Amino acid sequence: GQSELTTDPDFVSVYFLIETLNDSAQIAKDENAEISEEVLSGLLELSLKKEDIETVNYNIYESYKWENNQQKREGFKVSNNLKVKIENLELVGRVIDVIIDNKALVQSINFEISKETENNLKKEALAKAAQDAREKAEALAEGSGGRLGRLVELSTEEFYYNTYPIYTLTEGSKTADAEVRKAATNIQPQKLTVSGNVRAVYAIR
Repeated sequence: GQSELTTDPDFVSVYFLIETLNDSAQIAKDENAEISEEVLSGLLELSLKKEDIETVNYNIYESYKWENNQQKREGFKVSNNLKVKIENLELVGRVIDVIIDNKALVQSINFEISKETENNLKKEALAKAAQDAREKAEALAEGSGGRLGRLVELSTEEFYYNTYPIYTLTEGSKTADAEVRKAATNIQPQKLTVSGNVRAVYAIR
């Protein structure tokens, strides 16, 4: 059984990257922390809440590149992936400016829903998918000359929703800053699709 619901987004998420490179791992780490602090300070000045800014992934590793068919060491790279949640759409452009002006890279801007909304929609989507499964089973039973019997097994196969991307960084883009600033100037909420799938097994009488 399947179901599909649509819903309004609860907020916009901006995913961005702060990356630093240096021969010294400590210096690369300190430089990254300095940029991160400047971005955080700028975002808080926009009246965003600190809990709405979170680290998604943080890595320190030795970086290499290919040059003249040889692998060449670049140094230590610190990669800090962050996410900021924005409920007021009018702030998106200013958030983008703070990120870019402090030498961070915007990776994507998405419409999303909260965990609470997701849980509520999950219940509704799976309930409708179970009803859809029953209706299909009834049709099959009647079509084969029988009647639908008891429910033998019911399991959730899948529940998901797709975020709606307003902007996604294109690999190798040379105009990324201009493109993301442009994308942030005219943001209109878009419906999100929520889907549920279940597998039901019925006896036939």
